[in-house]
Amino acid sequence: MAQANALLEEDKAPFQRIAAPCPYVGTCGGCTLQDLSYDDQLALKRRRLARLFSQIGVSRPIHVHGLEPPWRYRNKAELSFGADQARLTLGFHAARSFWKVVDLDDCLLLPEPISRVLQDVRAALRATGLPPYFPRRHDGLFRFLLVRSSHADETIMLCLMTTPWDHAAVVALADQLMAKHPNLVSIYWGVTSRLADVSEPEELTLVRGRAYLEDRLGPFDLQLHPLTFLQPTPAQAQRLYARVAEWAAGAASGNAWDVYCGIGIVGFHLAGKYARVYGVDSEARNIELGRLNAERNGLRNVTFHQGRAEDVLADKRFWLLEAKPDLVVVDPPRTGLHPSVIATLLGARPKQIMYISCNAEAMVRDLRLLADGFPSYHLRQVEAFDLFPHTAHVEVLALLDRA
Repeated sequence: MAQANALLEEDKAPFQRIAAPCPYVGTCGGCTLQDLSYDDQLALKRRRLARLFSQIGVSRPIHVHGLEPPWRYRNKAELSFGADQARLTLGFHAARSFWKVVDLDDCLLLPEPISRVLQDVRAALRATGLPPYFPRRHDGLFRFLLVRSSHADETIMLCLMTTPWDHAAVVALADQLMAKHPNLVSIYWGVTSRLADVSEPEELTLVRGRAYLEDRLGPFDLQLHPLTFLQPTPAQAQRLYARVAEWAAGAASGNAWDVYCGIGIVGFHLAGKYARVYGVDSEARNIELGRLNAERNGLRNVTFHQGRAEDVLADKRFWLLEAKPDLVVVDPPRTGLHPSVIATLLGARPKQIMYISCNAEAMVRDLRLLADGFPSYHLRQVEAFDLFPHTAHVEVLALLDRA
């Protein structure tokens, strides 16, 4: 972490610093680039990508699609509860701290209606006099708050995560919040006793409102669950997936794979260009929602397989007979592709591979392995999309052709 922070400060050195608009910069661990103009943020990200991709012989500039305006863009956030001198706090973790939570009145990355709801959640929970969960001591009650909003109609879904609590108290809280905020249409309650400080409930209950949040991304109507992964910046996500569809060669009688597919958004964008699209994901809730949303949008040629990518793709009958691919799109976790997934990709010999990643270092490592494999895959195009303005992160899309 210290090395990464030092490298970021070194990368920021050539640029003129500005006064950050957010009062929490330097305290909150989120926005590490707010002290640069947005144009300079994009320039910094281009430089970092150029340095990384030069390792695999890319000398041309990599375009980074910026977001305008670069504020209030996130449609989902995960906040933590903490305490400051026995006063309940709600916000993001402090910079370089796993324990301290910065109490936020507002976050300039979140839509204002979300911030207003969060203020009332904090006030209501403070009024209970009950404590947050203390990870070091493994005691307390309030752990996390997940919030997501619909880009389509600005409705909001909440999920409060606690250790075991009184159901009636949660219902009363939900009724209080929904009476004050008509755009708050869904409240879930997650319960976990896990020691690990992760927002993954062991039990999840719909307390009030709708089971799903209605949203729209590009041409597709979506139903979303509180734990659904969806890119948090709708405008940029639409650009990214439109580019995937544009770069895909298409094959009227062919197959496309959407590996690490989540709820299948990439596959949905490919469904009009291929006879069959196969989504692969390890999470059962993603597969369930993928099937629901495929049916909702009339996409009868999209099917889903649950399991870890390295396990599903180890079935040679699948990729040699039923689903031999013309295109494979991968969007792996930050760690990159599992070695056996790379071996399967080489064995399946698709004409095209597209790689989506928020970790360019892992991507460059994997692209080198695909270039050095048999058959060899050559990098034809690469672009980046700034899904995370004011942070050091950027989403990269690469297109590879089989040699």
